[in-house]
Amino acid sequence: MALQFLEENDFKGTISTSVLDTLKGTNSENLEQAEQLALSELSCLYATYDVDAELAKTGTSRNKELVRILVSITAYYLYNTVVDDEIPERIKENFEKEYKHVIAVCKGLASSLDKLTGDDGSAVTRFRFDADDQRSHDPYYM
Repeated sequence: MALQFLEENDFKGTISTSVLDTLKGTNSENLEQAEQLALSELSCLYATYDVDAELAKTGTSRNKELVRILVSITAYYLYNTVVDDEIPERIKENFEKEYKHVIAVCKGLASSLDKLTGDDGSAVTRFRFDADDQRSHDPYYM
């Protein structure tokens, strides 16, 4: 199985080639696992943004914001695959910054990601607004 969205050259400037070669494991299994974990961090974006369409893009058509987010989060998880290896402070800081960014985008911060749209082109959401009937606090209500 290959990387789903990221390319190995996306990590240039984040992880040196020699360190990446060491961390990625046999047949890049650690790198693929780290990317899957990073993708799971995007779960809150699926309600408002067309994440599947964004992840289907390749090469230069990929969203730069999404590449940046996934590189930082994947690098963090990649370092976690190696037992007793210290995670560099800058990797931790990048992870925390991008994780906070994902949460902010989920809360409605402006983003360059494509929003989900209906047939008429209006914005839609996969978030379901529903609730049970309001409770009565009347002790004699049955």
